[in-house]
Amino acid sequence: MISLNDKKVEIIKFPNGESLINSNTLNMQENNEIKLKFENDEDLTHLMFLKSHLDEFRLKASLIFTYMPYSRMDRTEGMTVFTLKYLCKLINNLDFQQVVIYEPHSEVCVALLDRVKVINMSAEITKSLLEEFKSAKEEVYLIYPDAGAAKRYGKQIHYENILTATKERDFKTGNIKKLELNGTVSKKGFKAIIVDDLCSKGGTFILTAEKLKEIGASEVYLVVTHCENTIFEGEILKNDLIKKVYTTNSILNEEHQKINITKII
Repeated sequence: MISLNDKKVEIIKFPNGESLINSNTLNMQENNEIKLKFENDEDLTHLMFLKSHLDEFRLKASLIFTYMPYSRMDRTEGMTVFTLKYLCKLINNLDFQQVVIYEPHSEVCVALLDRVKVINMSAEITKSLLEEFKSAKEEVYLIYPDAGAAKRYGKQIHYENILTATKERDFKTGNIKKLELNGTVSKKGFKAIIVDDLCSKGGTFILTAEKLKEIGASEVYLVVTHCENTIFEGEILKNDLIKKVYTTNSILNEEHQKINITKII
């Protein structure tokens, strides 16, 4: 889905799959803001058409990605195509005034894009939640589910009560064989906030929550900027291990009573 200056760009599809964008419905201005919520590769084609049309009128434009597509494909292995690299090359060729990314899953896209700005949304949501819990009697701990999260959010969130998880994965199946928490808690009955950038089915977060309950957590919360719709296929929303998920609508299209959504598009 693409919006231009906060108005959704309406796309008409011909029977053969071609797209039609009516310029009369576009909210064009001297300085334009395009937001892209990636749903499929068609969005990138529509982005190319829209930016080229603005260029025809010599109008400026910035681009906002609610989630950077192909962030998982940030390297090449064997004969796989380095997809993220080529997408970033395409975006650079479109020559935006600025490219804004909410919580990049990979720092590679930040390195490859021109005039890029990052919004650390997981940190912002976590800070708001910490402020909300400030008056609580229980201690509050932040939990980073792996070393990468600890490195990233340790720089963004200045907080003392930290636990970090280490996990051992079966590379043949992709399943986590073992997960341990590093750090200590002063006493049982604490609140725990797991912080990361992306949630799919949430298996890692369930294992982390189980460990937290074992050492005395009374409530466990999850903060992620990007939550895929596959969360409904996992266990997070089906049991009480994680009390609430705080996320955005960068990817998510559905609502749930256990999900608190900050709208960014």
